[in-house]
Amino acid sequence: MKTTLDLPEPLMREVRIRAAREGRKLKDLVGELLRCGLDAPPSSPFACQARIEIDPELGIPVVVSPPDVPATRMSVAELLKLEQEALEQQDLQNAGISV
Repeated sequence: MKTTLDLPEPLMREVRIRAAREGRKLKDLVGELLRCGLDAPPSSPFACQARIEIDPELGIPVVVSPPDVPATRMSVAELLKLEQEALEQQDLQNAGISV
């Protein structure tokens, strides 16, 4: 079924990167992730524990995640590389080039 969703760009960037790394179609990965999330009991480690809050001082959205998320173990260089890959994937998609 075709569906249109308005999702946060950082979330879609992460999904695009994962799909590209796994050599999968975006729609297939999104469907699987939704199914996993719906099937996971609330106490499961796979249940979504991140939330978006507005930083009271800056007034911008901030993703608040558990302290053990993978990004906490990544270097700044690794995080920047990941962001660059996501931007490249987005550029390719915007240009109509499938990966």
